[in-house]
Amino acid sequence: MYLPPNLYLQRKFAQWAHIHIWLILAIALLVLAGWLMEVEWLKKMGSPVASMNPTTACCFLLFGISFLLLRSGRASLVTTAHLLLGLLILIALSRIAALMAGIDAGIDSILLNKKVMAENHPGRPSRMTFNTALSFFISAIGLLLIQSKSEKKQKAGQLAAFLLLLLALLSLISYLYQTQNFFGLISYIPMALNTAICFFLTGLVLLYCESGRGYMQHLTTTLSGSIAARVLLPAAILIPTLFGLIRLWGYWEGLYDNEFGVTLFSMVTIIVMAVIGWYTTIALNKRDLQQLQIQQELEDSKEEISAIFLNAPDAIVVIDREGRIVKWNPESERLFGWKREEVLHQQLADIVVPPELRDAHRKGLQRYLSPAESKIIGQTVDIWAVCKDGRHIDVALRISPFTLDNKGYFIGFIRDISEKKKTDKKLQQFNEELTRQVAEKTKEITDILERVTDGFIALDKEFRYTYANKKIGDLTNHDPSQLIGRNVWEVFPDAVNTPTYAAFMKAMQEQVYVSNTDHFEPLEIWQENHIYPSANGLSVFIRDISERKRAENEITRMRSLSETLIDSLPGVFYFYDETGKFIRWNKQFEKVTGYSSEEIAVMHPAQFFQGADKEHIIHRIKEVFETGSGDAEACFTTKDGRQIPYFFKAVRMEYDGRTCLLGTGFDMTEKRKAEEDIKLSEQKYRLLFHSNPMPMWMLSLPEYKIIETNEATLRQYGYTREEFLSLDIFKLRPADDEDKLKRYTNRNFRGIHYAGVWRHQKKDGSILYVDITTYDTHYEGSPVRLVLGIDVTEQHLAEERLKQSYESIRELTEHLHNVREEERMHIAREIHDELGQLLTVLKMDVAWLNKKLSPGPGPVSDKIHDLLLLIDTTVKTVRRISSELRPSLLDDLGLLAAMEWHFEEFQKRSDIKGYCNLPDQEISLPDSVKIGFFRIFQESLTNVARHSGAKNVEVELQKNENRLILTIKDDGIGFDTGDSKRKTLGLIGMRERAEGMGGEYCIEGEPGRGTTVKVSVPLPLEELKTE
Repeated sequence: MYLPPNLYLQRKFAQWAHIHIWLILAIALLVLAGWLMEVEWLKKMGSPVASMNPTTACCFLLFGISFLLLRSGRASLVTTAHLLLGLLILIALSRIAALMAGIDAGIDSILLNKKVMAENHPGRPSRMTFNTALSFFISAIGLLLIQSKSEKKQKAGQLAAFLLLLLALLSLISYLYQTQNFFGLISYIPMALNTAICFFLTGLVLLYCESGRGYMQHLTTTLSGSIAARVLLPAAILIPTLFGLIRLWGYWEGLYDNEFGVTLFSMVTIIVMAVIGWYTTIALNKRDLQQLQIQQELEDSKEEISAIFLNAPDAIVVIDREGRIVKWNPESERLFGWKREEVLHQQLADIVVPPELRDAHRKGLQRYLSPAESKIIGQTVDIWAVCKDGRHIDVALRISPFTLDNKGYFIGFIRDISEKKKTDKKLQQFNEELTRQVAEKTKEITDILERVTDGFIALDKEFRYTYANKKIGDLTNHDPSQLIGRNVWEVFPDAVNTPTYAAFMKAMQEQVYVSNTDHFEPLEIWQENHIYPSANGLSVFIRDISERKRAENEITRMRSLSETLIDSLPGVFYFYDETGKFIRWNKQFEKVTGYSSEEIAVMHPAQFFQGADKEHIIHRIKEVFETGSGDAEACFTTKDGRQIPYFFKAVRMEYDGRTCLLGTGFDMTEKRKAEEDIKLSEQKYRLLFHSNPMPMWMLSLPEYKIIETNEATLRQYGYTREEFLSLDIFKLRPADDEDKLKRYTNRNFRGIHYAGVWRHQKKDGSILYVDITTYDTHYEGSPVRLVLGIDVTEQHLAEERLKQSYESIRELTEHLHNVREEERMHIAREIHDELGQLLTVLKMDVAWLNKKLSPGPGPVSDKIHDLLLLIDTTVKTVRRISSELRPSLLDDLGLLAAMEWHFEEFQKRSDIKGYCNLPDQEISLPDSVKIGFFRIFQESLTNVARHSGAKNVEVELQKNENRLILTIKDDGIGFDTGDSKRKTLGLIGMRERAEGMGGEYCIEGEPGRGTTVKVSVPLPLEELKTE
């Protein structure tokens, strides 16, 4: 799914990432200065609890330098960055091993040993803590993953960044709330305040540096959801933290007790929810205003279509299925001499068809109506026509059917082509010129192999190079031209007797296609070879897959990391098979239950529960194995008999050929207390429910029975209260939708859910379109589903009518574009053939006169010389105008040749440097798509030359899966795209062309940062089948 990016915000995030890195480096350097000069404030940043260890400061320097090296864009520095990150991982693992296994190498006390050991915090020196070492490990791994090109690895790296932010945020909040227990949770040594700040900044750096990919791309788009998330996420962190601090401060100062503090916190939550609801109301109002604007634009489009019909340069005639004239535009009056009032409701054959051909015309009309003979529809045919004054003229007729108000019509576009007949004799000259151009372009095909991304070599039967592209030179560090004629095994003797050598020999001897993967040590690359034999030798494509191999090795290291992450989860983690045998669990599981790992290994999951909870858990486990996922709430029974309320979430998965269950659990003690408080306010919400003007009702879960409703619902559906409460909720829909509703119904507790627009049936049988939103909550101690159903019938029907009308307008617009292109093609050929020939004859006559005049300089000789130069300039101008109207290359050689030629002409005329990357082979496209694509390309380059002020422009045309994508990017002054939508008709025309081809048109830009145009259209089935 494509998400429109906010490029400005992504660039800002990248800048913030570098600012944060420099801030981390500054803090680390200040800490080192504090240790050297014994300045306590620099070591602790005012915190009385702990100082940052010197080794910790050096680790932050390693991370910051590695980040700057990786982001520099220089390949030579990447290895250095990886070595520094490897050193950082080694330091972190060494310290973790020291804290967990007692293997203390003293790596964190190497720097300033005496000062470090002399500074104690509650009886212990300032050493690197477990959570600090773990955070460094997560930081290094996260940076390596985020710099990868793999989407999955980038997401894993961003998850590591989220975990790092949580660890740092937990420490910072604990400092803010003056919490001491947290710091003793793992190592009993507190994490320094400046260390926690640096880790928080590190987490932000990892998220900001690649904000356009992975999970972060959902926060950096121009969509409303992203904008809301960028506002709500900081608020979700700051508001609870702030009000939590206020609550604690009031409690510490004795302003109120703990219970009132909880009540105050709940009240704040209610206010925030009300604000969110108000915001949603505003957003819906904006959407309604946009729909009104669309309706106004539709009316404007109808007026434009009428203007096009009345001012079209071609005769346009609309007839019904009996051949009677319904529409007759002014150009038809001019061409045939008949006024509109004279021909309306007359037979077209009686008006424009010569008498001797009218019977044939009527028979042809009947064939048009027959599906078996309807091939003429949509085609252009040349026929004779008769004018009012009896003149016979040649016309081109194109007939297309359409339906209006359920009636069939034909629209005919008629053009006078009398002059066209004269041009047929000149086609022979044009074909000869085309042959010459093809010969010139043949040479350019040789350059195609230079643009492929893989290395390519051609070998003769003696394994001597006959061709090598530039990519081979990059891979082998050899000049491709120096390889021609040399034996491949003499150039690379180390490759003899390798798998690649055997593959080459097999392909040559057996004349079969061979592919292999091999590691060539002298060049330190992994290569993937595709070898195609022929009678004259081998053609070999060589791809560098070193990065992919390194990624596979990285997977092995990630498995070790996953074990560490499982044990560091804040809740319980468990993994067992269908028989209930535990396969994996984390340390938190042992800590909560009180059982040892040996005891858990032989226990069944149901043994951790008692009474009704045990039966409930057994049922939910069975449901997960049947449906694939599920959740449950139950009380964990510990080894010493305590019962702890927990919420469990589990999914089914396959592991080693067995069906297993993977789940997590979280302590619900605090949530249960909050639920008790919520029950006290149910009476107030019941009043709000019944007095709400919106239709609302409640369904019991999981029974799905109607248990409550309000008056607005009864008014909307026409039932009495008793009738509605006894109604089966599935009968509220039409019979056709009942099965669909049952399939989509989810009776699990799921919170807020937008179900979309559904058809409902009132008591009197009439149909409503209702926008459904549900919210799962608890009512009188039982789970219920609160349903809000808003009647949107009028809005839904209006949208359907708008879609149908807009589609008809688009089809007519597309047809007019095609007619205009045909006219431009005709004019271009007339100018090129007629005027070009006349200028050639004129030049020959003037040259003849020049020879006949007396030799020697003189005013007449000079004037004739100037005249010859003027004729040459006129010939060039005629050719340029003809090419701009309709490039002959577009019809003769295809889209790619026409685009390449036009781009070269653009560079010559505009002095703008450019780069054009086109596919190697011509793409088979319908004429309408080729023309539309070329016109968008032509108009975009014209805009660049006229308005952008750019010095460079890049053009790229590529096939991506089943779409053809054109990208044009310049470095000019840019513009505000919001203003362009209201003022620039050229952009609207390009967007209409793209949508008429079934594609998309997107233009992005901002003042001072250039403009990017992207056009994407689907490839035809014929082209997809050839791939």
